[in-house]
Amino acid sequence: MIKNLNKFGYTKVELMIVVVLVGIVAFITINKTSYAFAIDNTDSQEEVKNLIEIQAEDYAMDNLSLFEESDTNYIIVDDLVENGYMIGNDKGLVLDPVDNNKTYNDGKIKLEYNKDKNEVKATFIG
Repeated sequence: MIKNLNKFGYTKVELMIVVVLVGIVAFITINKTSYAFAIDNTDSQEEVKNLIEIQAEDYAMDNLSLFEESDTNYIIVDDLVENGYMIGNDKGLVLDPVDNNKTYNDGKIKLEYNKDKNEVKATFIG
């Protein structure tokens, strides 16, 4: 004897299979695209450090008297803020973009002067 099939829709099992398959496809799609929404804080920290180095080089070129005794000298970020080469917040603090409780103001910067090329290379030490 042949069973009378439901002519007006799908069975519960067929609907469950479709829902599971749609869920799997959605899960895979979300996992593959979720990286686009991730925030990479290490990039922002590196950008702040690069900015500090660039401003330190400008500061050193404007103050070549730093290198009268030696071709290598050290300054801190606070020197840049005090002399207008970096802008901090309303308290004069240069904040870490990842952790607002950490500041860069006491961070040490190594300045190396090349007399032949008349240029300064700054390296943020931290």
